[in-house]
Amino acid sequence: MTDLKTRLAAGAAGTAIALFAALPQAAADGVELTAVAGLQPTNPLTMSFVANLIEPLKKAGAGVVTIRYAGGPEVVPPTKAAKAVERGQFDMLNSPVSYYIGTVPEGYAMLASNVPVAEVRKNGGWELLNEVFNKKAGSQLIAWAEAPTKYNMYLSVEPKFKDGVPDLSGIKMRATGTYRPLFRALGASTINMKESEIYTGMERGVVQGFGWPETGVPALGLHKLVKHRINPGFYATNHATTINLSKWKSLTQQQKDVLMKAIAEYEKVAPAFMAKHAEADTKTLRAAGVKEVNLEGKAANKYLSIAYGEIWKELGERSDYAEKLRAKLYRDPAS
Repeated sequence: MTDLKTRLAAGAAGTAIALFAALPQAAADGVELTAVAGLQPTNPLTMSFVANLIEPLKKAGAGVVTIRYAGGPEVVPPTKAAKAVERGQFDMLNSPVSYYIGTVPEGYAMLASNVPVAEVRKNGGWELLNEVFNKKAGSQLIAWAEAPTKYNMYLSVEPKFKDGVPDLSGIKMRATGTYRPLFRALGASTINMKESEIYTGMERGVVQGFGWPETGVPALGLHKLVKHRINPGFYATNHATTINLSKWKSLTQQQKDVLMKAIAEYEKVAPAFMAKHAEADTKTLRAAGVKEVNLEGKAANKYLSIAYGEIWKELGERSDYAEKLRAKLYRDPAS
């Protein structure tokens, strides 16, 4: 009888230990979030995400929250990545919102923003953006770190001008939602083309130009094919980091706090990281013989006015949030 009691007590103790190990230990182990990127791993925007958020979080978030980078376009097509995150196939996405602009047209407001991200976080603009991302993409916007990065137009042909600004009539341009409104306003015909297809498209003359951030052109080998870069740069990049909404809500307050602390630092250091890459890439372009066409004075102002104006016009036709977002994300230079 005593042996039976002993065995039963041992069994009960073993069960209790097993339950204790299974439940509390999971919480003690923290959470690992799986992230995908919309751009290639060699693109400075993706490199910034990995170097300035994922890597530091390995130490700062150890035991609480960390991020595992699963890959880029080789893992999931860029235009399908946002839906994959919404479905919960991955937890996080680091990508230009332009790749899913059909789902979140308010990404245009991020492009046409000239208000610092730190201010947007304080003036109510961040809450507006998250209202949109929650509703339309099933995700939470958590970082917009590379916002100061500008975009440029790159051409393999001699640029023409009309009234002081580039005339793209008769030219075929590779474009995503980021560039399409501007290129069409300048007279171009636009072609949808994957990032990985741009080189072949330029090489074969399928397109004679494209828009791209001020970083990343050499990483794609395109400095060998580009002949001209038009300055000044335009827009703020809408390259952002989002997390599946259900996953975000499932995080403990401690996990959110650790993650957001790392993101605050990410948003602080990313602009300098990108500026360094932009400087290096510009040197590579010049060494390859790419000529910079610098618009100045009234011509530059007109060019930028068309760029920003077309974006806000596009958003106005697509979203009821246009005026609300413009009030928070854009400051008229003339005011």
